[in-house]
Amino acid sequence: MTHARLYRPSDEPELVRLAAAPMPGWVRLRYDYASGYVAAEALKGDSEIVVVEDGEGHIAGCGTRSTRCLYLDGEPSKVGYLGGLRSFAAGRRGWGLFRGFQMIADLEAASPNVLTFTTILDDNPEGRSLLTSGRVGLPKYNPCGKVVTYALSGRCGAMPERVSFDDLAAFYARESPRRQLFPVFGAKLPPGLLLDDFFVIRRGGRIAAAAAVWNHGARRRILVDGYGNFVLSALRPALNAFSRRPRLPAPGGELACSYLAYALVENDDPFLFSELVESARRTCHGRNIVLSLHASDPLCNVVKSLGGFNYGSEFLTVKFDGCSHELRGVPYIEAGAL
Repeated sequence: MTHARLYRPSDEPELVRLAAAPMPGWVRLRYDYASGYVAAEALKGDSEIVVVEDGEGHIAGCGTRSTRCLYLDGEPSKVGYLGGLRSFAAGRRGWGLFRGFQMIADLEAASPNVLTFTTILDDNPEGRSLLTSGRVGLPKYNPCGKVVTYALSGRCGAMPERVSFDDLAAFYARESPRRQLFPVFGAKLPPGLLLDDFFVIRRGGRIAAAAAVWNHGARRRILVDGYGNFVLSALRPALNAFSRRPRLPAPGGELACSYLAYALVENDDPFLFSELVESARRTCHGRNIVLSLHASDPLCNVVKSLGGFNYGSEFLTVKFDGCSHELRGVPYIEAGAL
């Protein structure tokens, strides 16, 4: 009989193999969890991994409930993220999905978050159809617009200014509460993100913008499994030679990325944000820089003008008990924590 349980260390090899399944899209990407499954899922926050087993004790699928301290309506709040929902083909039949979500609902009941959300790739209509089907035992998904994730190539140039923890803390305490779902600085930095990764931009001697370049290292690398059509595969060398967009590696190669994190500018000034992104491109040590914005965020227009590649996802809040905190305004999206 299918059942769900929490992660055990002995699950590592099978979960790493499950994570390596390619994601659909014009470029088929897959994750390499070289440091282990738990280490990679910890990038999303304080994570609880739910594993679903079939009647013979084999892993059929998994999912992760992560919790982070984010600003919601101006107050630090416990916000949940559902991610890492994966299954082997056989696990998509029967009661496995129900058992897994039943356990996630139990975890939520024992330690509720004020708000829970998830994202679903536009190139994954099968997953969206299944999760939003209204099947018995599934939570209610409420669509809240689109997320656009951008990948920009790195650049050379002068390094931006670094500052002390106290200076950063003062800036973020002043500016962060107005941005929905912005991480609370100083509460707990994600794995691999250090104070030295942060930089600032000043206006008149005052910190007017700040961000960090977050490199996941070996915890979660992105590999190119292949390309969606022969034409793109054939044109790849020419695109790499003549385009200013990120280089497309050969199948099996790494799409080397770092993430723009904790990105914040005074008054959402588009000129400041453009300068902030350009500064990040100069500090990513030759890697691509990845950032996500909600499609309704006016700052999207800034990034569109910088070239690069992008892909879309749907942003949804998740309700386990029939009621949930309403999400107002434009949410901040931390690409490296999805």
